[in-house]
Amino acid sequence: MIKTKLILSTLVTLLSVTALMADPISTNYTAEPEPVYGLEYLENQTIYPTLEQDLRNDGYVVLNFHVDVVGNISNIQVAKSGGTQFDASAIAAVLNTDWNPAMQNGTAVPVTFQLPFVFHAK
Repeated sequence: MIKTKLILSTLVTLLSVTALMADPISTNYTAEPEPVYGLEYLENQTIYPTLEQDLRNDGYVVLNFHVDVVGNISNIQVAKSGGTQFDASAIAAVLNTDWNPAMQNGTAVPVTFQLPFVFHAK
């Protein structure tokens, strides 16, 4: 049900994410975890909350989350909140995106990852 609402919201709401840079919390691996289709795909999955957009509010959210050896996401934590709606949008984008795991010497390794989302009203 939530996924259906998210899809409908995606069709109605325009995306205004201006920056999405991924940073590992630890760097003991040779390849960072990443969205299967890249950061641009993740940006396209990120919905700018309608109310916040109507009010022309900006938001900044930083999420920490675990990416396991097959790319599953768990333990999402809001390290810096941009407000309830911005936080929910960032979390939904991460959960609705397929991920490649981090790699070390050709082997998938679990990592905790940090990802900031910047929402900027146009």
